[in-house]
Amino acid sequence: MTMWPITPSRPWPLPGLTMTPAQLDLWLVRTPGSSARTALDLSVLDEAERARTAGFRRAADGLLYAAAHAGLRRLLSRYTGQAPSAVRFTREPCPGCGASHGRPALAGSPVPLHFSLSHSGGVALLGFAAVPLGVDVERLPREETVDACEKALHPGERAELAAVPAADRRAVFGWLWTRKEAHLKALGVGLRRGTARDYLGLCGARRPAQWTVHSVPCFTDYAAAVAIPRRGPTEAAVRCVPAGWLGTSDAWRTQDAPAGVRLDLAVAGRATTPLSLWSLPMPSGAPAAG
Repeated sequence: MTMWPITPSRPWPLPGLTMTPAQLDLWLVRTPGSSARTALDLSVLDEAERARTAGFRRAADGLLYAAAHAGLRRLLSRYTGQAPSAVRFTREPCPGCGASHGRPALAGSPVPLHFSLSHSGGVALLGFAAVPLGVDVERLPREETVDACEKALHPGERAELAAVPAADRRAVFGWLWTRKEAHLKALGVGLRRGTARDYLGLCGARRPAQWTVHSVPCFTDYAAAVAIPRRGPTEAAVRCVPAGWLGTSDAWRTQDAPAGVRLDLAVAGRATTPLSLWSLPMPSGAPAAG
């Protein structure tokens, strides 16, 4: 599979990352390994993010949150030219009630840029595009969790899940659930809309007309997905954030972005089975979990 080319464009920090209307950039982050934990730079986080990091009951969850948000800020810096600590976030109005709990957004961004973030069980997924989007990543659930949660799916999705072999139920449920969460995030309404309302299964004609949802290559025992407007980006790159980009060195400023797996979204959107996407290659340079 052809790797995605990188073209530096902005003068600060060095070099910049481009963003075009046809482009979707997806970045995977893993919880830093033991050698990288002491180097994790928390200075780029704001006060609320540092408090949230310290507030997790499990230290590993706080570490992943900190790594994901440090990566988010540094990538936004590369896309916009702002310093990571100068990036400010806001919330768009909710499409349902108009209150300020819709999609997260950049406040005063100098370029048209949207982002989405998800993290689960040691892995985070960051998405960037010139149009609204939503991403989700999940560790595949245990079989008993699938049995307990399948009733939250759309009836058509439940029927499709019931038709797969028992050995594939965890993977197919993860495929369905990440597509569902990514779509709800893209809408800006979250779980308030209800998970059984929209069909995101195999039949393309039954899916929401205004959005398209794609599965994303991810690590073993994980599922991931991204939702974008139907007339949105036509190509995507999936990369892993290098562990060195999260530390106190200047690697994140000076190094070119790593090569990524290039996805033709038109082809990816025509998958006839959720398991057909499990054969996609992973991006190079994936850091080991700690």
